[in-house]
Amino acid sequence: MTGRRRRVVLVHYTAPSVPGGVEQVMGVHATGLREAGADVTIVAGRGRAPRGIRLARVAEADSRHPAVLRDFADLARGERTKRHDALVERLVRRLRPVIARADRVVAHNVLTMHKNLALTEALVHLATERPGLVIAWTHDLAWCDPQYAAERHSGEPWDLLARAHPGVRYVAVSDERARQLASLTGLAGGAIAVVPNGVDVAATLGLSAQGARLAERLDLARADPLLVLPARLTRRKRIEAAIAATVALRGRGRAARLVVTGPPGPHNAANRAY
Repeated sequence: MTGRRRRVVLVHYTAPSVPGGVEQVMGVHATGLREAGADVTIVAGRGRAPRGIRLARVAEADSRHPAVLRDFADLARGERTKRHDALVERLVRRLRPVIARADRVVAHNVLTMHKNLALTEALVHLATERPGLVIAWTHDLAWCDPQYAAERHSGEPWDLLARAHPGVRYVAVSDERARQLASLTGLAGGAIAVVPNGVDVAATLGLSAQGARLAERLDLARADPLLVLPARLTRRKRIEAAIAATVALRGRGRAARLVVTGPPGPHNAANRAY
């Protein structure tokens, strides 16, 4: 990125320090965007942001906020109340200054889950003011889940989760979610980008910073398969057999790589020459 840092706002009910799959993914996105040069803010009602990421705490964004829980119970019975409308207005007021400064707003699950429909409605309202600003990052869809069927009712705000909103771009985390989203909203499949969550290989494998750099330098992420031999470099460990197996796999068109993790054996001076 050149010139002014792009301002990206990520929105969810809770911040990445709160255990949860969406929170974890959002935290990875936030860190990656910051490392790419963006000015990142997380909007959430509870939790902490990763180091170097700004947190704009909006209490009523939390799905467990008392006012939100009361509203959830009302809406689950099919009752839209004045309390709901007041909550929407309060959220619009709280969100508008943050969103006004953003170049992009990424809402994780907020436009497809019913955990805080006042937040959904507020964000839809603000999205109409700046078409193209909001991305609906879709991990889950409430109205495609049978366990939530009794909590769905006709009219707004329930129908906000069942239609595509003009000026909002949609991303799904898998082909299955993209199909569900298209079926629910009527969006053409080509209008939905599919971006899998991905895996932080270094974190998953518990690699140190030095190990991660070495893996990147050796391009080990592309290995298929990656063979690991945790043995010292001595003749009796038959390193040649592992090399031969790797060569055989590569001869069959596989992108095999071999990593031998042990140092030379300490007791035989010939091991270093070996």
